[in-house]
Amino acid sequence: MKSRITTIALRLLFSFLILLAILPNPALSRKELEPSSLKHLEGCRKGQTVEGLLEIKKYLKRFGYANVVDNSKNNRSEHENDDTFDGVLESEIKAYQLNHKLDVTGKLDSNTLEQMVLPRCGVSDIDENGKSSMKRNHYGPNYQFFKGKPKWPPSKYNLTYTFDPPGSATSKIHHQTLRNVCARAFAKWAVRTWSHFRFKEARKGENADIFIGFRSGVHEDGLSFDGPWGALAHSFAPTDGRLHLDADENWGTRPASNEVDLESVVLHEIGHVLGLDHTPDRRAAMFPILRRGETKRDVGSDDILGIVALYPFEV
Repeated sequence: MKSRITTIALRLLFSFLILLAILPNPALSRKELEPSSLKHLEGCRKGQTVEGLLEIKKYLKRFGYANVVDNSKNNRSEHENDDTFDGVLESEIKAYQLNHKLDVTGKLDSNTLEQMVLPRCGVSDIDENGKSSMKRNHYGPNYQFFKGKPKWPPSKYNLTYTFDPPGSATSKIHHQTLRNVCARAFAKWAVRTWSHFRFKEARKGENADIFIGFRSGVHEDGLSFDGPWGALAHSFAPTDGRLHLDADENWGTRPASNEVDLESVVLHEIGHVLGLDHTPDRRAAMFPILRRGETKRDVGSDDILGIVALYPFEV
């Protein structure tokens, strides 16, 4: 009898393992913009239909580029659900290339594809009205602000910040490590010679102006995360104060090719919290892309000029 029960249990276990193998696994079946999966798209241009172009369209829509074309006379639903390289996609790619200081070809050249697979900030480059946050200025600074130039009032230049309770985040980053990293990043935006801002961690039970936490997938703010090496983080314009980090990233605090540098990303997101949008200046903290293993732990001249323009500072 015992042997029969064991046999039945083994059969059930085997059936369960087979079922797991054939069921879709969200973590494995999610299509990502990976270099190997995009290589066949290199050189694609208007008029072609190639499997995989749909993922490019989804990527561009995710970061606002679907807003650059007036589709009142186009079938937006058809465009967003096929692998056809139409005029809409060409316009979106040109806008992307212009924003990221790439050759504006309207084609999926190697440099454009390489840029698209890099980890980046989850804040869109184009707003709902089709306005780019990354217009290039060939003869001066490139900093940009959010629509309407929202900013903190002078009464809120001394900002407090807080975190999700220890243990509530799914990230592997230790809570004390997170506190130390954020303290250093905030200090970079509080240089007395050009910044009005001072930052302090809120005491327990005290109301805070900035809320920092890890989130996964779809969460409460309407902006979803997409797992490792996609959208790393996002935050909101003043005076919202929310700063969210993707809990599924492999966060680190030392340069490593298989990690995302936490301090670099927090530094960028604080810029958003203060009112700066993305810039095409690759040297700036507010450039939206961070290469694997790259660190960018200091604000650049473009970032400083942007803060001073938004919050005039008299020396």
